[in-house]
Amino acid sequence: MGDRRNLPLLIGALWVAEVTGSFETAMILAALKRLIEDFGNPAMVGWLITGYLIVGAAIAAVVGRLGDLFGRRQTLIIVLTIGAIGSLISALSTSFPVLLAGRLMQGVTGAILPLCIGLVHENMSRDRAPMGIGLMISGASIGTAAGLVVGGMIVDSFNWHGIFFASAGLCVTAALATRAFVPASPRQYGGAPVDWISGLAFAPGVALVLVYFSMGKTWGWSSAWTLGPLLTGALLLFWWMRHSLASPNPLIAVRSFSNRTIAIGGAVTALVSMGTLQITVFFSLLMQAPTWTVAGLGFSATLAGLAKLPSNLSSTFAGPLGGWLAGRGGGRFALVVGGALTTAGWLVWFLLDVNSFPMVVAQLILISFGATMLFSVAPTIIAQASPPERISEISGMLTVIRQLFLGIGAQMVTTLLAVDVVRRGDEVYPSPFSYDLAVTAIVALCVGAILIAFLLPRSIRETP
Repeated sequence: MGDRRNLPLLIGALWVAEVTGSFETAMILAALKRLIEDFGNPAMVGWLITGYLIVGAAIAAVVGRLGDLFGRRQTLIIVLTIGAIGSLISALSTSFPVLLAGRLMQGVTGAILPLCIGLVHENMSRDRAPMGIGLMISGASIGTAAGLVVGGMIVDSFNWHGIFFASAGLCVTAALATRAFVPASPRQYGGAPVDWISGLAFAPGVALVLVYFSMGKTWGWSSAWTLGPLLTGALLLFWWMRHSLASPNPLIAVRSFSNRTIAIGGAVTALVSMGTLQITVFFSLLMQAPTWTVAGLGFSATLAGLAKLPSNLSSTFAGPLGGWLAGRGGGRFALVVGGALTTAGWLVWFLLDVNSFPMVVAQLILISFGATMLFSVAPTIIAQASPPERISEISGMLTVIRQLFLGIGAQMVTTLLAVDVVRRGDEVYPSPFSYDLAVTAIVALCVGAILIAFLLPRSIRETP
């Protein structure tokens, strides 16, 4: 266990790493308009978002497991270094293929969170780790806000190349802070031979399934271009599951989910990702839809972005609060509190007339605060229930679950919003009924997550 005097520096270094990962995720949104103007193809430019997320989700568990085996600090520094190199490649690029190649390299930063969770448990006591994870995860909200706001300022003052230089600088800063303030991790590699072959089928399998949910709307849900990757990915994952269950020491252990706490944490993450984490999809459309649709608020893109900013900033307190509650009242209590807050935020839609900027800001703050608590508590309870030598791997599986069900949820919400529409000329927008239907589905998923959370033990110390 690390020297307590150095814990603030350790958490600070991991916090900077998590800010870096969130900044890289959000910064591209601030540059989309300029990128589309330069390259002239919105669908092609969209791959800078889609490809990055697919790479991050696909490798999170694998890289997390490599950190478990060969040292989490060392692996985190390598991930940040690859992210810095990818950022510089994109920053110096003059053609889209080179820009995309660098952006895909940045996708490895999707493994930052699982590695950081493992490092917190490696260096802090069991009682203090939940608060440490909550503090570290608060960096996600700051990184997202910085990616949108600071990224936008960089693009406006310079050009889109600037955000990649900023990203490279953050990666280097985080790597140096990690090297300076995080103790070297022990190597766990040894004992029974690791089943590398079946484990490495996991990443491409996940990537191909995510291609289906990411590109289905563009390519057609029943086209060969989307069904081909889906079927291939499903077969790879089926093969991986069989070999993982049969292997005495698999690279990625599917049998970990036979643990009740880990399985419940994964289920809650899936429901929250399908439901309340669709906040951006739902509110972006709602706020920018014209007022003649009756439901739409008619905000400009800038005003819509400003409406979301307070929720990002207030959520920095939700992560530590979630960790504190998990450490004292148990994971079940913390999950229920977070679920109740985010559910109440969505129910405001039916209880009050949400048609003004202050009301939308208040609703976004309530929903985001509860969602961030859930986001911080689920990794905490799963890490507490995981074998120490597999914490980063199993935490990486949460990233996979979150990204997969984010894609499924986005398709669900967009489908519900298209059930009933209003038209004026060539303009087509969801009707008030469609928004009501989408909110009803999201609330149902939130309630489902709360009910599943009640299956957890009352206290972390009772975790099986």
